[in-house]
Amino acid sequence: MNLLQLAENQIDIWLIRPQDIHDGQLLDAYHQLLSDEERVKVARRHNSNARHDALVTRAFIRTVLSHYHPTAPQQWTFEQGRYGKPYISNEGVELAFNLSHASELIVCAISRNNPLGIDVEYTKRNSDTYKLASRYFSESETQALQALPYQQQAVDFYHYWTLKESYIKACGDGLAIPLRHFSFDITNNERATLSFSPERDDDPAQWQSFLFHPTDDHKMALSVRVDSTKKLTINMRYYVPLQQPQKVTLPLAPQASKA
Repeated sequence: MNLLQLAENQIDIWLIRPQDIHDGQLLDAYHQLLSDEERVKVARRHNSNARHDALVTRAFIRTVLSHYHPTAPQQWTFEQGRYGKPYISNEGVELAFNLSHASELIVCAISRNNPLGIDVEYTKRNSDTYKLASRYFSESETQALQALPYQQQAVDFYHYWTLKESYIKACGDGLAIPLRHFSFDITNNERATLSFSPERDDDPAQWQSFLFHPTDDHKMALSVRVDSTKKLTINMRYYVPLQQPQKVTLPLAPQASKA
């Protein structure tokens, strides 16, 4: 395999629809890539769809990483930080990654040692999720959301939610960070602006955050700890593990690939 190059100012985002993968031989090959512990966790999932998605997810991250480093997919090892964020524990590997999955979509962001977080959400839930804004968002975010027309509130809720999730994942502290202690301005529909309350000791000049529309049914956000004046290159790839990755633009076509 020819390894992919990853520049200091480059972020690669990989996407997969797990439901596109049906080939039994391919799925059997995925099992062989997992650790014993991962196989047990996959087997414990409560139904066949959950087991399928868990298997694809683990094969996905292992094979994605092997596109950047001469480590075989089955040889990757992982640890978790204090709040559960996974990281690579193989020695001498200068890669940072973060993974997110929602109904019908899995995404992974890769950088050359820039801490980052990615979040994807399925937006067709049968619930009034946007009404949670006043409980979890900052005052400025809540006001901006409530000022929108009713139908737009349900859309923009996921913009804020994915951005906030991507930031706390990048920090590695999870929900130990109160969501009201930082705010996003999404006036620019692609590049969001981050600010902090006095209670949060962080510098917005050291962050870049982005919004994406990966499909008609999903919203996605990326946050990267990097100088806000530095120009980043962001690449998108659709990838079925153990097959050839495809460079894509968003939103994805209704079915990007089948295997």
